[in-house]
Amino acid sequence: MKKILKLEFIKTLNYPGFKTIIILHAALFVLVVTIAPQFKHPMLKMGLEKLVSFPYVWATFSWVGSWFNILLGILAIILVGNEHQFRMFRKQILDGVSRSQLLYAKMVVMLTLALYALALILLSGIVFGIIYSESISFSGIFDKMPLVFVLFIQSFAYMMLGMLFAFIFKSNAISIVTYILFFFPVEPILRAFFPDSIDKFFPVKIISNLTPLPDFLEIVSKSMIQVNGKAPASLHSMGLLPDSLSVLVSTLVCIGYIVVFYYATKLIVDRRNF
Repeated sequence: MKKILKLEFIKTLNYPGFKTIIILHAALFVLVVTIAPQFKHPMLKMGLEKLVSFPYVWATFSWVGSWFNILLGILAIILVGNEHQFRMFRKQILDGVSRSQLLYAKMVVMLTLALYALALILLSGIVFGIIYSESISFSGIFDKMPLVFVLFIQSFAYMMLGMLFAFIFKSNAISIVTYILFFFPVEPILRAFFPDSIDKFFPVKIISNLTPLPDFLEIVSKSMIQVNGKAPASLHSMGLLPDSLSVLVSTLVCIGYIVVFYYATKLIVDRRNF
C-alpha cells in the first residue's frame, strides 16, 4: 500500500493541472481575505477589520474558504477522470493492485487536499488575527477555532462527491458540468418540492451549511455596545437569516453523506470493467 500511495502522490504532484488549481485556490482565497478588511461603507463608522480579528476570523475565513471548495471538488474529478482517460486503473489492476487499494489511494489524496485547505485557513487566520486584533488572548484565539475543522470535513465532502461523479461518468467534461449543475440548479429545484423539515437534509444544503454565513451585523455592532448602550443587533434577530440545523447536527449528517458517497463509489469500482 505504501508503494501505491507513493505512486499516487507522484502522479498527482507532477500533474500540471493539479498545480494550477491549487495555486488558483490559494490565490483567490488570499486575495479575497486581503481585500475584504479594507472595504469601507458610509453607514459604518469602521471598516470590516473586526471580522478578521480574533475570534471572529475563524467564522469569516471558514465561510470565505467554503466558496472555493468547489475547485477542490473539480480537482478530484480531474484526478479520477485522468485515470479513466489514460487507462491507469486498468494498468494498475493488471499489475496486481486491488480495486479497494485504488479507491483508498484516491481517498488519501482527497484527505491530504482537505488538510491543505485546513492549513490554509489556520495559517491565514493566525496571521490576520494577529494583525487586526486590538488585544490577543488565549481564549480569543481558540474560541471559535473548531469552525475551521468543520471546513476540513466540508472540503472532504465536496471532493468525495466529485470523485463519485467522476466514477459514474468517467469523462472529465461531463462530470464537471454535472457536478456544478447538481449544486445549482438541480438540487435547489428538487428541494422546492419538499417541505422545510426535509429540504434542509439534502446533501448540497447540508454540506454548504457546515460553514454558515457569519452574522456580520452582530459582530460589527458588538464593538459599539459601549457607545449606544444597546444590545448588539443581529441578522438572526432581524429575521434576515433563516433558521437552520446546528453546526453539530449538520456535521454529523455530512459525515453520514461522506459514508454514502464512499460506498456508492466502492460499488461502482467493484463492478466496473476498467
